[in-house]
Amino acid sequence: MTDEPQIPPEPPPPGQVVKAHDYGSYIELIVVYTGQTAMVPFTLTADDHYGDSDRWRTEIQRALAAGEITLEPPPPMPEPLPVEP
Repeated sequence: MTDEPQIPPEPPPPGQVVKAHDYGSYIELIVVYTGQTAMVPFTLTADDHYGDSDRWRTEIQRALAAGEITLEPPPPMPEPLPVEP
């Protein structure tokens, strides 16, 4: 038995990042949580360090570095429907 401190293992990623849209002050991720099949939006801001935010931040950096996803611009806003008199 050694007296070396044991380093806890890294927590697993919370899921898979499918898409990422850069809005400037925040990034909207489209994610699939581990054990799920539905795609869910997740807003990632620079000052949010609660819940899964840090783990999603690590996962998006890994996915971007591996070339699995790209950081896309936001999708275009739909035009309002015309109002008929």
